[in-house]
Amino acid sequence: MRLHELYFGNLVKDGKGLDSEVQIATLINDQFGSFEDWQKAFKAVGSMPGIGWVVLTYDPEAKQLFNVWINEHDVGHLAGAVPLLVMDVFEHAFMVDYGLNKAEYIQAFFETIDWSVVAHRLG
Repeated sequence: MRLHELYFGNLVKDGKGLDSEVQIATLINDQFGSFEDWQKAFKAVGSMPGIGWVVLTYDPEAKQLFNVWINEHDVGHLAGAVPLLVMDVFEHAFMVDYGLNKAEYIQAFFETIDWSVVAHRLG
């Protein structure tokens, strides 16, 4: 249930862009090279075959961001990491609207992210 709550919590109609001045933007740019490079990597994880979740997490001890695949809510969580952005890639999340076109769903997901919520989760 928690991943569903986080997923719906980071979505908003028409999306809210990422403020380049907030900490999460700085971390993404520093650790992935650019927002575009991070986005490409996140989408690649989501495009893998299978069901589950793609989560941008933050490890406060290592001060490191990770894109992780979480399967069935229970396999893939990084101990101590904070989930920042959650994308549901179970078929029920996209089949009704997008059929088998998972890539189109992932693009639509990015257009509905509320980056202020993601930034708030970082602290």
